[in-house]
Amino acid sequence: WVAWTLYGKARGLEGGSIWAKRFPALHRLLENKYWVDEFYDASVVRPIGALARFCWKVVDGIFVEGAVHAPAVFSRVFGELGRLTTTGNVRSYLFYAVFGMLALAWWVLSS
Repeated sequence: WVAWTLYGKARGLEGGSIWAKRFPALHRLLENKYWVDEFYDASVVRPIGALARFCWKVVDGIFVEGAVHAPAVFSRVFGELGRLTTTGNVRSYLFYAVFGMLALAWWVLSS
């Protein structure tokens, strides 16, 4: 009935413009679909997007990547330190072994 009274009887789209001029606030409300999309975007989409960016940048970028790359960094550092001690001199190796045993004995006896 509403559609027939607005657009029927050869009025066409002119009937809608008459109602839009008569009730501009109602027309704007209906034209913007009660602003449901804007409300949903501001209350759901943007916060979830911000949370997703935070998880990507902070949680994944720092914690996950750090957990993956930390063993590689430690291996590289200790490998470089080990490379400095690899001389091929048996006396050096004996010194390291004795020093390690003494350090281990001191640690066991002190605790």
